[in-house]
Amino acid sequence: MEEFFGELERFGSEFIYPNRWIILPIIVVLIAGALAAAWRLRLYRPLIDHKYITAGIGIPLLAIAIPVGWYLLSPLWERSFLEEAAPEFDRSAAAASTPVATATSPPDSADEASPTSAAETAAASTPAATAAATAAPTEDGESEGGAQLVAFGQWQGSDDFHFARGDAYIVETEPGVYILRVENFSVRNGPDLFVYLSRNPDGWEEEAINLGDLKATDGAFNYEIPSDIDIDEFKSAVVWCRRFAVLFGHATLEVVTE
Repeated sequence: MEEFFGELERFGSEFIYPNRWIILPIIVVLIAGALAAAWRLRLYRPLIDHKYITAGIGIPLLAIAIPVGWYLLSPLWERSFLEEAAPEFDRSAAAASTPVATATSPPDSADEASPTSAAETAAASTPAATAAATAAPTEDGESEGGAQLVAFGQWQGSDDFHFARGDAYIVETEPGVYILRVENFSVRNGPDLFVYLSRNPDGWEEEAINLGDLKATDGAFNYEIPSDIDIDEFKSAVVWCRRFAVLFGHATLEVVTE
């Protein structure tokens, strides 16, 4: 059943969503035509004549369809925000490699632009984010707090529907201790979402390391990376829907060179 819903979700995101402005009017016309034909042919009469049978079938169907529909669809419009303190580290290497967005660049869509804008505004206004962004490197390349940037990347969605935006950093907070830090982050919500580290630079792999459930759809937060893995092997951070096996977004990681 979960595989079926996963395939259905992929079909919707890869075919229906990109063509939604063509498909939606067709569906509306078909539904309106079907209702008009049913009314003209009086197909509603058997339902009225056998109202107890109609109620006996219709009520249980609604009792199942409404909770299932809410479970599957409600995450798409539910949003959450989290701002966790950042270790102080030098971001200059990441800033030098990140293209600067122009003010004239249009957002993908109105519904997708607002969560990111809210997250960026809140992140920029918090003392922790301001202090982290202005942390000055010392002569040995580390920040005043002792943390060091190891790798960085930009989040991107897997398709038009599954958007993901923001920054990803691998930070060594002390010798041999690493975290994944996400900032200015926004991702399409969904059920059973988790964050992983993957050896595949393009996203998901079966052997990816689970860092924990997605803490929020928007904001800035940290994930501890297990100490028993070789951090140099991992090439991307991933947001993955574990229940339906669907990739929501990934950030390909670029190693900071000395």
